[in-house]
Amino acid sequence: MNVKFIILAIILAMAFLTGCTAKEKKIPLEDVGMVGVMAIDYIDENSLKLTVAIPQYSPEAKEHTQIFSVTTELVSQGIVDIEALSDKKVVLNQLRVVLLNEEFVRHGKARGIIKHLFRNAEVGNKVLIAVVKESGEEILKEEYPDKPNINFYLNDLLQPSINTAFNPNTNIHDFIYTQTNPVLDSIVPLLEKKEGKIEINGIALFKGDKMLRSLSKDDALIIQALQGRKKLAPLYINLNDNNKEEKMMLDLINSKVRMKGNKSMDSPKLTVSLKIEGTLVEYKGEREGHLSTHEEILKLEEDINKEIEKDISKFLETLKELKVDPIGLTEKFRMHYHGDWDKTMTRETISKLQWDIHVETSIVSTGTLR
Repeated sequence: MNVKFIILAIILAMAFLTGCTAKEKKIPLEDVGMVGVMAIDYIDENSLKLTVAIPQYSPEAKEHTQIFSVTTELVSQGIVDIEALSDKKVVLNQLRVVLLNEEFVRHGKARGIIKHLFRNAEVGNKVLIAVVKESGEEILKEEYPDKPNINFYLNDLLQPSINTAFNPNTNIHDFIYTQTNPVLDSIVPLLEKKEGKIEINGIALFKGDKMLRSLSKDDALIIQALQGRKKLAPLYINLNDNNKEEKMMLDLINSKVRMKGNKSMDSPKLTVSLKIEGTLVEYKGEREGHLSTHEEILKLEEDINKEIEKDISKFLETLKELKVDPIGLTEKFRMHYHGDWDKTMTRETISKLQWDIHVETSIVSTGTLR
């Protein structure tokens, strides 16, 4: 048989099969439900409640978003059950946010769910994760009249911005990285519904695969500063000394941190040098109206240094007591250790850690105070 004829026959056969496959996979857009937000709530050790928000793009749709909830043991089985309810092919290609309720993560269930999504080729690694204090289902089903769509609302809320710089903005890739990194514990934004809106109310701190406790926004800002974030959110400072109270706000903050360990595993000690500079945008206290000279600014900077050093030391004492390391402090000792390092060694090192904190504040401007 002619070789050219054989090659031509093979090409035609391949084209025919490819055409058939493409025809079989092609689904009209109106028959596809693209999940934008997924919420998971704890029921018991074997079951969870899966809730999804699916935007409706048809101008004839009465609701901008469809919300479906099912009880299931597996996320994939839950998606199949939701398809039966929606009468559409449900896909995760447009998934942007995953909400996990606090009870669920305190039972150590988060890692398995996030790992499943991480391995799913449909789901992107930049999908954002948040922990909610109450029910994730209630968060999605609540009406927010001044917000266009729950999908856009949550996605925009969790995106990094200067006003939420304290927020770890954790995505699926970040979470898996910290879960598998022997010198890091996971942190995830903590959401709470208040007065008809959703607020970032701090961060959820994990120990291994379980949520251990919540941390405040101030603690979260310390984490960001010690991790080396160069731009920080506005910093509120409250000075209390000799029954005198001073309150102030520093804005447009630039920071630089250096950390050095003593390489000792028996008596680990860390030297932390933090430099910050910013604008003093508001001040209330006895120095009000007197911050006009270089000497007065220097004295205020010294007092701010002492207060920040005290706050950082207090936070590190908390981490030491809990035996967790969301910052990566123990990396300064792991890098000098010969052998395999695991989470147990991180716990042991952080529990014995000592430190010297040095803060250097520069007020580059007093804004409108003068």
